[in-house]
Amino acid sequence: MRKILPLLFVLALLVGGGVSAQDEVVTIEFWGGWTGPDGDIMRQIVERWNEENPNIQVNLSIQQWSPLFDSFVASASAGEAPDILAMHPQEMAQFIELGMLDPVDEIVANSEVIKEENYNPVAWERQFYNGVMYAIPLDLAVHGIFYNVDLFEEAGIEAPPATGEELIEIGRLLTKDANGLHPGDEGFDPENIVQYAINMHTNHHAFFQWWSLYNQQGGQLISDDGLSCAMDVEKSAAAWQFLQDLVYTHHIAPQGQTDYARDFLSGRTAMLVDGPWQIPALEAAREESGFNWASAPYPTVFDQPAVWGSGHNFTLPSMADPEKRDEAVQFLEWLAANSAAWLESGQLPIFLELVESEEFKAMPGRDAFMEMLPYQVLLPNIPKHNEIFASNAPTPMMVMAQHIILEQADPLTESQIACDAITGILSIP
Repeated sequence: MRKILPLLFVLALLVGGGVSAQDEVVTIEFWGGWTGPDGDIMRQIVERWNEENPNIQVNLSIQQWSPLFDSFVASASAGEAPDILAMHPQEMAQFIELGMLDPVDEIVANSEVIKEENYNPVAWERQFYNGVMYAIPLDLAVHGIFYNVDLFEEAGIEAPPATGEELIEIGRLLTKDANGLHPGDEGFDPENIVQYAINMHTNHHAFFQWWSLYNQQGGQLISDDGLSCAMDVEKSAAAWQFLQDLVYTHHIAPQGQTDYARDFLSGRTAMLVDGPWQIPALEAAREESGFNWASAPYPTVFDQPAVWGSGHNFTLPSMADPEKRDEAVQFLEWLAANSAAWLESGQLPIFLELVESEEFKAMPGRDAFMEMLPYQVLLPNIPKHNEIFASNAPTPMMVMAQHIILEQADPLTESQIACDAITGILSIP
């Protein structure tokens, strides 16, 4: 985005571009987990800050989210921590309860930029835990569908699927074996499929999809007192069965898939379930090769619209160097004031003037994701979040997802096993 909105321009002048009065360079350690195309955008933003602020240099370190948090715990245990740690709202409680994050109420109270009236109310409210504000919001995100417009037109499909039934029927038309036959055609060979309709996650995004479908049935996961699993295993099994059948019954999604974005860009899959962070790569592919894509909301398979969602925020670790806190806050205020640059990442804006701007409305592929925001459901923000949901360990959710999707295990049995494991985790003081 090249045009700078008036309010943001004024705010940028207030908080950015100044040279520190200190002679020595202050280095701010900034950690985040943007390993997709959005990571390149954050690197560019940090580079811009470093160019404009030679006396306050930001060192951006990026790795996958779950390993990032492991590294954070290790560094904090050693009496050190990054000055700024990005995370998701649902991950805060585990660190707050351990005394690893500082509140930001006073910082916000004294800021001319980070003010409640400038932000999407839902995003702002998610930064609180037990009535105390612990983070500064950056964006929101939900799952949606990207689809290959040319493959849709070739198959005679006029619109992306909006329901589970449409997904299966459209999926049949978009799936072809080496002889050009579709699932259901006489002679179709499920062992020799050359084009699938849609991807099927085998990583943590598998249970993110389950989370969407489970919540479309009004399911609850954690008991109100936070001490046990409250999963409705019948509803859980129905959600998993739908996903499992896409692979093993309808043959419209591959088994054991690992590189979802590459398969979509190569035409191996005609649709991709993912978040708006894929937009920078898709826009680059359109420019470089003419790849013709569009986006659509996540389908409503069950009773009501619901979709996995999340967002990013910035926290201030307690074990960080207190002598650098002012410079870290100065950088975060500059980021907020210059958040128009983050629009290029594909992530959904929460700064209200950006949401309402003509520049954002003209950006391709965002409308479908913005349409789903009212139906966004976050994973629970509980102290034992990592023990239940982490993607780099055999947590209940990862084990359940991989057994069902990779091994065709019984969804009802696996749901009960996962629920029992969650209760076991929550029952330990």
